[in-house]
Formats: sequence, C-alpha cells, structure tokens
Amino acid sequence: MKTQGYVKLISSVDTSKNSVLEMNILPGEKTPWHYHTLFAETFEVLQGTLEVGKGKEIYHLKQGDKATIEPNEKHYFHNVSNAECVINVTLSPGNKNFENSLLIYKGLTKDSLASAAGTPKKFSDLVLFVYLNNSKMVGLQKVAEPIFDFFAKKAIKRGHLNELV
Repeated sequence: MKTQGYVKLISSVDTSKNSVLEMNILPGEKTPWHYHTLFAETFEVLQGTLEVGKGKEIYHLKQGDKATIEPNEKHYFHNVSNAECVINVTLSPGNKNFENSLLIYKGLTKDSLASAAGTPKKFSDLVLFVYLNNSKMVGLQKVAEPIFDFFAKKAIKRGHLNELV
C-alpha cells in the first residue's frame, strides 16, 4: 500500500504566536527554489532524512536535525530517499494562509490531484497554493509570479479557495 501525504496542525496562529505543523514528505517530493517574505520557517526532522537547500549550501538533515530559513532566504527541500520523511514545520510569526495552504496541498495529494513530486495538477490549485503560502519565485520563474498572483486572486473571488478548504 502506498503511503499517503498528511498534515497535522499542532499549533495554529489562531491560538499561538507561531504556526506548527507536522507533515510527511513522500519519496521524491520536493519544492523548487523559493523564498517567503512574511515569516521564518524551521524544519525539524522527526523521522527519515531531508535534503534542504539554503542559500548556497545543501544540507542533509536526519532525525533530530533542524534548519531555519529566515525571511527572504532562498531555499528548497527534497526527499531524495526511498522512505517517507516526517517533519515539524514552525513558522515565526505564524501564518494562517500558510496553514491552510499545506492542509489544501496534502488534501490534493491524497485525492491524486498532485504529481508524485507534489505539484498540484490543476493550474487554479497551483496558483492558490503558491499565493497562500507566500512562496516567491526565483530565477527565470520570477517572471510568472505576477501571473500566478493575478489568477490566484481571481480563483479566490470565484470561490475556488472556499471549495478547497
């Protein structure tokens, strides 16, 4: 049986200063290089291993290791192993949109509406995910950012965000 993706909200910005989520990262699942402007993000590996690119460095985190990404710091993560990785992600300060984006993302994965690497298959789902989690693109992808923002806001107005929540 194939392992499913999950996200568990440990602590929400609704009741705490930070957002803390536990999630699994399936083998091959990854993010592109990106950065966030609104919060620092700390990855703590609870099980397995995780490759994290941070600035010009690449780290291979194992159980008990942590990596903190500061606001505006370029980063990515990738499960390069053949086993699931379980992490806690802490946002400081917390961010409700990010919390929602991860819950939606894992729901899409569970419903087979995302690729094996974790990318939402529908464009409207992808732009909402990127918009909600405050992901800013880097390199050549940066030119697509205003287009993503435009379509994400349009999808929110159409009620697509409410459908996904």
